[in-house]
Amino acid sequence: MESLALLVTFLLLIQVLLGAVTLTFAILFRRRGTFKLTSQILIGLLALQTIWALSVLPAFGYPALAFLIAATLVRFLKTK
Repeated sequence: MESLALLVTFLLLIQVLLGAVTLTFAILFRRRGTFKLTSQILIGLLALQTIWALSVLPAFGYPALAFLIAATLVRFLKTK
């Protein structure tokens, strides 16, 4: 049972880290204009991971969904 708890912990940790990296690159694109392709690829990967996580268990996919929404809004929402 301990190995299952470790597996779930690592899956959640990877999910949050991927979301944080994606959000960071989206912010870097918004501020500096660099990393356009990197932020698009990371948003796509995070979207695939979110779809998988939500299909496994909706509560498991909520952190990735929150990061996906935030990164997409930062990356694609126009300001003025």
